[in-house]
Amino acid sequence: MRNLSLLLSLWGLLFFSACSVNPVTGERDFVLISEDAELEMGRTYNAQVLQYQRPYEVAAVQNYVQLVGDSLSEISHRSNLVYRFTVLDSPDVNAFALPGGYIYINRGLMAYLSSEAELAAVLGHEIGHVTARHSVKQISQAQLLNLLSYAVATKAGTSAGDLANIASGALLAGYGRDMELQADSLGAEYMAKVGYSPRGMLDTISVLKEHEIYSKKVSLRRGSDPQTYHGIFSSHPTTDKRLNEVITKAETLRQVKFETDSVKYLKMIEGMVYGDSEADGIRRGNSFYHKDMDIRLMAPEDWEIINSPNSLIFNAPKGEAYLRLSVIDQVRKESPKEYLTRTIGRGQVYQEKEMKLGVYEAYTALLNNGYNTSRVAIVFKDKKIFTFYGTTVVNGLSINAVDKRFQFIVNSFRSLKETEKKLVEPLRLKLYKVRKGDTYSSLAKRSPIPFDPESKLRLLNGDYPEGNLQKGQLIKIVE
Repeated sequence: MRNLSLLLSLWGLLFFSACSVNPVTGERDFVLISEDAELEMGRTYNAQVLQYQRPYEVAAVQNYVQLVGDSLSEISHRSNLVYRFTVLDSPDVNAFALPGGYIYINRGLMAYLSSEAELAAVLGHEIGHVTARHSVKQISQAQLLNLLSYAVATKAGTSAGDLANIASGALLAGYGRDMELQADSLGAEYMAKVGYSPRGMLDTISVLKEHEIYSKKVSLRRGSDPQTYHGIFSSHPTTDKRLNEVITKAETLRQVKFETDSVKYLKMIEGMVYGDSEADGIRRGNSFYHKDMDIRLMAPEDWEIINSPNSLIFNAPKGEAYLRLSVIDQVRKESPKEYLTRTIGRGQVYQEKEMKLGVYEAYTALLNNGYNTSRVAIVFKDKKIFTFYGTTVVNGLSINAVDKRFQFIVNSFRSLKETEKKLVEPLRLKLYKVRKGDTYSSLAKRSPIPFDPESKLRLLNGDYPEGNLQKGQLIKIVE
């Protein structure tokens, strides 16, 4: 009881001493983090983000986004902060903010936007999270919920390392609906004061809503969860009453008006990498090419290649089975068989086979771990270990139903031919003026976009799932 009383007293002291004035509302908020600590947290997490995600290395694009972001942040509720806007070299459709003014937008999202006003809507929304100190509130609430358990465990309060873990967890958890709507409101306000029409935010939401609908279709095909943009942008329609009230209110603040030229934005992103980056390897049709690793792989017909910085996945229709490729440095002088035997752990290995893939040593086998049977293969190339792991996902689906396809992928492993060197170049956005007779279907037939080219061309131009092209219309295609 004495310990409980002490902890309750500590909680009360924290509650009353940790209130600070919110820069947006002017009301007192419960936060456990000072502004100095918030800014230091932003520096720390920014370094971590840039350690794992590459900035997009086109200075003109970075400078353009910084300029648009600066125009909004300079009239924000926390204009005293130094804001950094970074375009990340990621194909994912997303943007996010860290404490203290670090804001990121993926080139993948920029590809689907069509005007500067839509870009301003995304950046304004993320600035709103910073100015309202949403991340600080999230972290403070997480610390409060964990205070009792950590205090009991340590008898001296939560350690610095524990606080860091709580903070990162709170940032990854995302924001609630009210915080997202407030970020929309603040973003619309900042847009209006600069001169953009706040209705650009509705256009942005339409873009993201179309992408969400498509992502659900893809998830059914892959047998996975849909990937969507965070927050309220993806969770409500453009007809949402509260959102429209926010937009209407912001319109009254728009004293300086200018119409943004969509062609300016389109010309800025023309030539931008679309989809895979050269550093992560390029998918073309049912093949995968990687310049630095000097490899080519093929997928069976109707299988999808899913590319990420950490792994390559060959996914069967409806996600019933998959084969994953991962790569690590070789650190021991041993054979592929010896490596697999040493690292495989428990399980019965059978149908073993040593082989050569071109000039490269390889070894493959079936592995039964008592629950299911998987295809494993090891290839040694240029002091790197390429590990293939294929398994079924659907209960009752035998490895025999897909093993020939797993082996087809493994056996397709080889170095690039001289004639394939041009295929390692990434796909890029290009502006195209629609000609008589052009349709999305006809453009998709000659598009290099792997999987669903027609749907992706429609998404790029705001015509998903339906919409027709008009002669003379300027659209985005991929080459």
